[in-house]
Amino acid sequence: MGQTHLYLIRTHRTNSRAAEQQQGDMEVILIQHARRRKAQQQQQQLQQHQQGPQRQRRRQERIFHPRTTLQGLREHNIIQRYRLNWQAIQQLLRNIEQQLAPTLVTPRTIPTETKLLAILHMLASGSFQTTGALVGGISQPSFSAFLPKVLDAIIRLTPRHICFPNTLQKQQETKQGFYLISGFPHVLGAIDCTHTRLVPPAATEHLYRNRKHTHSINVQAIVDHQGLITNIVAKYPGSVHDSYIFRHCTINEHFQDGRYGNGLLVGVWHPAMDYDPIGNPITAAERAYNEAHRRTRSIVERTFGILKSRFHCLDITGGSLLYSNRRGNYRTQLLVYAGGNRL
Repeated sequence: MGQTHLYLIRTHRTNSRAAEQQQGDMEVILIQHARRRKAQQQQQQLQQHQQGPQRQRRRQERIFHPRTTLQGLREHNIIQRYRLNWQAIQQLLRNIEQQLAPTLVTPRTIPTETKLLAILHMLASGSFQTTGALVGGISQPSFSAFLPKVLDAIIRLTPRHICFPNTLQKQQETKQGFYLISGFPHVLGAIDCTHTRLVPPAATEHLYRNRKHTHSINVQAIVDHQGLITNIVAKYPGSVHDSYIFRHCTINEHFQDGRYGNGLLVGVWHPAMDYDPIGNPITAAERAYNEAHRRTRSIVERTFGILKSRFHCLDITGGSLLYSNRRGNYRTQLLVYAGGNRL
């Protein structure tokens, strides 16, 4: 009996020591795990502090706005918004629709009419691409993608609408029209230059700085008695003088070789065609000549004024679009197309 009791006591002590040792090992493991977890948390906090606050990226739902069309718009609203009447827009749309037709048509394909209307609104208002995109019901990246394509398609149409009177019948009609305005004979056109602003190339920035210390291209235009543009030169920087442009243009060569007979241009800057107003007129004939010259030449100035007031992208007072040289040229081509369509 005594030996059995002694054995039980020894077994109990052995089990107690094993349990205490096992409990101690568990405590050590828990302490090490807590230390490692705390170290990981500190490391994560340090990384977050170095990287700054991170936001969970959420995928935004795509919103498709209604596409803009001419349906439901009255004539005066169309002219007010796009500066062209319904007939002119439809004619322009028919001429460029084939060139801009999409290769793959989907439910979300942007119609050619929407593209044209969005660009016309931007050019008419002189606003940024974002505004034109919102009006058209499209995104700004999409607007920027098709902008050069639509404008290039419009530029290719200019030879159809810009044509100097080459036949005897057209020349006679133009001369008769100018004569009825002011009594100035043999006039085939009124000529002048205007500046359109742009962002100049960095390498040739000084060439585009005009006399008003702004960057532009100097555009020469000839209009007939109805104010329609019949010839244009839009490739010289703003520092080039008006007389230089005329001396090196094709229309001057045609006048010099006698293609237009006794026809003349009013407002020209060439020694061989000097029809400037007379300074300090004395006689009645001289005063009458100056008055006829002023009324004849005012047609081209009035044409520039009308175009710049309608298409604000051409005028700094309406917020001109500061684009590069290439895009500045296509703004001028819009002026050409508009001037050739009796706006």
